[in-house]
Amino acid sequence: MTTPTVEDVRRIAALASPIVRNLEITHCYARLSTAFAARGGTGANWCTYATWASRQAGRTIRGEDLVDEADRRIRHARWLVRPVATLGRRLLRRGLLRPETRLGRLAAELHTPFDAIELASAAVARGNLKVFEEIGLEFARFLAACPPDGDDAALDRFLAGLREGDPPDGQGYLRRAFTRYERARRSDDPRAAAQLTVLANLEIGFHEQTRLQPEILAALDAPFVTQERLGLRALEALFPSLAQAWPVVRAPAAAVAGAFARGVQRASSRLARELVTESVMTLSLPGRVLLLGRHLEDAFPEALGDPRDAELAELLARFEPAPPARDDCGARDWADLRQRMHYIVHLFCAFHEREDLFRPPFTPAQVAAFERGLVPDGEL
Repeated sequence: MTTPTVEDVRRIAALASPIVRNLEITHCYARLSTAFAARGGTGANWCTYATWASRQAGRTIRGEDLVDEADRRIRHARWLVRPVATLGRRLLRRGLLRPETRLGRLAAELHTPFDAIELASAAVARGNLKVFEEIGLEFARFLAACPPDGDDAALDRFLAGLREGDPPDGQGYLRRAFTRYERARRSDDPRAAAQLTVLANLEIGFHEQTRLQPEILAALDAPFVTQERLGLRALEALFPSLAQAWPVVRAPAAAVAGAFARGVQRASSRLARELVTESVMTLSLPGRVLLLGRHLEDAFPEALGDPRDAELAELLARFEPAPPARDDCGARDWADLRQRMHYIVHLFCAFHEREDLFRPPFTPAQVAAFERGLVPDGEL
C-alpha cells in the first residue's frame, strides 16, 4: 500500500461525485494511517479514527443509514404501513412528485423528511471534504517532509506551512499536534509516547470539530421560515396567479394557509431531525457499533490511566473528569461542541491501543471499483 501524496489528496478532493469522493477519502485516510504508524510511534493516530468516521459519513452521504432507520421505525409500527402505502399511492397518482401539478408544487414547498435527508447528505459531504482537504493534506505533507531520519530543520520547514492562531482560521492546534507526534516518535518511553500521541490526536480532533460546527448544525437543523412566508409559498404553489393579488388579499390568506402548512412542516421536521440525529450519532468500528449518545464503558489503557504529561492532563480535565469520578460521556446533543469533545476524548483514550482499527475499510475489489469511478457492491 503506497503512501498518499499531496497530489493524491488534491486529486481526490477535486472529484465531482460526493459518493465516490467519500470512498476515496476513506481509503486515503486508511493509507495515511498505516503509513504514519509505520513511520514510528505508538497506537492509533488521528487518521486511524478519521478512516472509520469517514466510512460512517459515507452511509449518510449515500442516504443508507437514514433509509435504514426510517425502515426500522416503520417495521416497528406495521399497523401504519398499509394506510400510509395506500395514501402514498393515491398522492403519487395525483402528482405528488410532479412539479407541474398543484400537489407537486405544494410538496416541493413544504420541507419533508426526504428534503432533510438530502440536506443532511450534502452537509456531511461538505464536512467530509472540508476536513480531508485540510487535515488529510497536512498528513500527506508531513509524511513527505519529515522522514523517520529527518531532523529538526525538516520539522520546522513543515510547521512553517501552518498558520498561527486558533480555529477556524488558525492552525495552531495542528502545529502543536505534529510537533508532539515527532516527539512521540523519538521518545524511548512508551508511556510518554502514548500520551503525546493521544494529546496530538485530541488537538487535531478539537481543531476538526471546531471547523465542522457549521456543517454539523446544517446536517441536524432543517431550514425554518416564518409561518406567513411558508403560507404564502404554499398558496402560490397551489394558485400561481395569487402572486399578482393585492397584499390586502394575500396576507390573510397566507396566514390561514401558513397555520396549516406550518403544522405539516413541524411534524415532518421533527421526524426528519430524529432520523438525521440517529444516523449522525452512530459510528461503526471493526466489530463494534457505537451509539454516540450513550456512555462508553471502555476503560483507558494503563499508559493513559494517570497521565504524567501536564498538557494532556489539562486537556482531559476540560472535558473528562479524572478517575474514579469519570462521568457519562454520551453526547445527547451532537450540535454541542463540548459534548462532542467529551465523547471524543473518551473514545481516543479508550481505543488508543485497538489494533483492529488499522483494518482496511474496503476489500481490494471495492477499491478497484471506486478507483474507476464506480460505486462498489457489498457493505461499504
